[in-house]
Amino acid sequence: MQKRYRLTNSRSFDYLYRKGTSVRDGCLVLYFAPSNRGTRVGFSVGKKVGKSVVRNKTKRRLKEAFRIHIPEIKRGFNYLIVARPQAAQCDFHALEKNLLDLLSRAGMTEAK
Repeated sequence: MQKRYRLTNSRSFDYLYRKGTSVRDGCLVLYFAPSNRGTRVGFSVGKKVGKSVVRNKTKRRLKEAFRIHIPEIKRGFNYLIVARPQAAQCDFHALEKNLLDLLSRAGMTEAK
């Protein structure tokens, strides 16, 4: 994922946790809030998901699923994608489907 799309500041993560709107399903939680700095995304995969190898693999899969669909996602928002422990058992296609489902339920996909 390109650097301009990364959400790296911990204050931004805290803001999204506190003030962002959230949508949940079994594997993922999506937080989003309007931004004046363009579209940016952060990923959070906690220790409950698994050991470091599993967490990193889950995070790589989520980053790729988001990167592929950047053109379809609404601009001008910050996104935070949090993996739940069930995400460790999901393959790439299941994570991608869950992510797209969350984005569409939140109204964050643009009509083609």
